[in-house]
Amino acid sequence: MSIINRYLWKNALAGIIMAWFALTLLDSFFSLINELEDTGAGSGYGTSEAILYIIYTLPMRLYEYFPTAILVGTLLGLGKLSSNSEFTAMRAAGISINQITFATLQLGVFLALVTFVLGEWVVPATDRYAANFKAVQRSNKIALTPDRGMWVKEKQELIQIGKVLSSQNLADITIYRVSTDYKYLKDLTTIERAEFLNNYWTLYNVVTYRFSNGEILRDHVDSAQTSILVNPDVLKVTVANPEQLSSTQLTRLIHHQESNGLSANKFKLAFWKHFSIPLSALVMLILSMPFLFTSQRSAGAGQRLFIGITVGIIFFLINRVLNEVGIVYNFPPLVSAFFPVLLFLFVSLIALKRVK
Repeated sequence: MSIINRYLWKNALAGIIMAWFALTLLDSFFSLINELEDTGAGSGYGTSEAILYIIYTLPMRLYEYFPTAILVGTLLGLGKLSSNSEFTAMRAAGISINQITFATLQLGVFLALVTFVLGEWVVPATDRYAANFKAVQRSNKIALTPDRGMWVKEKQELIQIGKVLSSQNLADITIYRVSTDYKYLKDLTTIERAEFLNNYWTLYNVVTYRFSNGEILRDHVDSAQTSILVNPDVLKVTVANPEQLSSTQLTRLIHHQESNGLSANKFKLAFWKHFSIPLSALVMLILSMPFLFTSQRSAGAGQRLFIGITVGIIFFLINRVLNEVGIVYNFPPLVSAFFPVLLFLFVSLIALKRVK
């Protein structure tokens, strides 16, 4: 079976890579058109910056389209074997459908591991860099550093934000208020966390140090309200999508949310999707096999492409809808992440059994 395995892997991999990059480039092209609408002479975000931003987000787009690319690519790559009756010849030689499927799944396991690595380490770094790059180019009030969070300048205040959990939820904040001539520090304020609600920021565990006449005066309040901390609209361009954070980062965010009595469902959902997306790639591969064995010579490349894209869109829509519904109605994140995958796995196994 080793020669057969290599032959199947070569054809499947060729189709998957072609479909993977075709889908990614198509999405990148339309995203670039959308990004060009945000460029303007009034900011540092021009055409070249928009192109760079799209390039930085390519790993994220590759990651998102991998399951669909598996389905479309397998139908295209192995579809040629089906059209040429090579599967029929293999089965006549004593190679069963189970053996062909298992051989193809071995390639799928390797690609799923590659996808997991991409989603766990590559995508969080590149996607965060892309968001930071766009934020800095569009606003001269923002500076972002990899080790010290985000800096915002508001008049005479320099605000360091250690954690931007959302545009309305911040943590580990330090405010440096300087004199009008920027020659000395007037006071320093530390804030454990801040929440924006009804046009006001609620600050928790606020400690202020005032420097006056050679003395340091310390004030502490458990909570306070202000309307002028940071504009939430400024923060929106810097907030990372939970789905593009690593599982380690998500684990810390989940702990932070739960320890402060806040909902962590969207972070838990993103955490479990780190494992459901690679699994969905394998499911898409299994789902492609019944189409290959039933179409045989009657189906051309165009028909297989149509089938693959249609099923891929259906999976994408069901997955997205169930994820959003799960967040709204507080379904267990584990169920929301894996139910669409398990549903399609069940359908795939039933269809494959009927082929046998």
